[in-house]
Amino acid sequence: MALDTFGIIKDISPVFRPYVQNVYQDLKLGLCKNKVDIERVSGSSDAAESQFRLVLPYCSKKLKWEVIFDASTPWFAPDFRFDDDSFLNNIDEEFLEQKLPSLSKWNENDPKALSDVISELISLYKIHQIKKLNEDDSSRASFEYSALLGDALSSEDIEVWVGGHVVEFLIKLDVDVSRLPEVYSDGTEQNPGIDSALLLVRYPNSTNAELILSPVLTKSLGNITLPLMHQSAVLMDYVPMVTELLNNKIKDLLDNEKLKRELLAQLIVKYEGAILEHDTNNAAFLFQMNDFHWILQIDIGLRFPEKPPVLTLRSVYHCIKGKPRIKVLPSCPYHNFEGYIEQQVEIFKNECRGAAPSNQITNVEN
Repeated sequence: MALDTFGIIKDISPVFRPYVQNVYQDLKLGLCKNKVDIERVSGSSDAAESQFRLVLPYCSKKLKWEVIFDASTPWFAPDFRFDDDSFLNNIDEEFLEQKLPSLSKWNENDPKALSDVISELISLYKIHQIKKLNEDDSSRASFEYSALLGDALSSEDIEVWVGGHVVEFLIKLDVDVSRLPEVYSDGTEQNPGIDSALLLVRYPNSTNAELILSPVLTKSLGNITLPLMHQSAVLMDYVPMVTELLNNKIKDLLDNEKLKRELLAQLIVKYEGAILEHDTNNAAFLFQMNDFHWILQIDIGLRFPEKPPVLTLRSVYHCIKGKPRIKVLPSCPYHNFEGYIEQQVEIFKNECRGAAPSNQITNVEN
């Protein structure tokens, strides 16, 4: 938890604090499933105990909604102040009971009570934005939205935001990521757990589409150049094109991963007696040739087989400044692997023996 957020939550009255902690720790909203941030509301120190601002992800925006509890009646549901004056500006009790049951039947004993209300409010906000979009049903953006809904997408797959002169669509792409976690599961502590690919498009300037990838996809696929979207192009054609591009990238990645594992498996089987250590991306072998012992380290990167493995020779005997002497080899020809290695080891041995050797040792920790 960030220090600023920790301080804000600490200042909130213990009566209301469980609601806020649940929102901050567990609530993830929108297609991007990002966490909710919390800000202070300027005012007296007493207000800090019962008032705060939630920063909610929606499209490319950050909605800022103030939550106001009444310290004198802590069992009452909170009031809200929205950053869009047209949102829920005229509602009655029947609407409240039907559309916001978690608010109309507020359960002060449930730490998830505020999270449930926020989730319902976001759903209503999305409906509100779609209504604003359809106020001008002859607009290009309204046409694009209607066409997308008829093309294997549902309203759950699209977030809509309507500003003064801009309309935004955040679109969830139908990308198969089911096999990626087993390949790239490390180093993604910030991953929200839902691996998604989203396309952000703005009208009237729809040519500047943006691709938003979850951390696992970003790590796996790297930088993706989107196909050019002409001004006359329609989203019902462009979205499947981008989806196919990403699915093909993932397929290529998995095919390359299979090749990498097969190569490592072949080397491990062939040189079983020499293996020191290995994982899914590298392996280390201890060899000797003409009474010269050396270690071959093989590292296979993300761009294999486009980029060949990195081969590193390490002497068991010779050190430079307290570290084992190594030599990173140029690109290795796959068709003559063993002959190339033998040639390079002979060169490396002569280079090592030409240098002043350190005390010889028989065991080296890798």
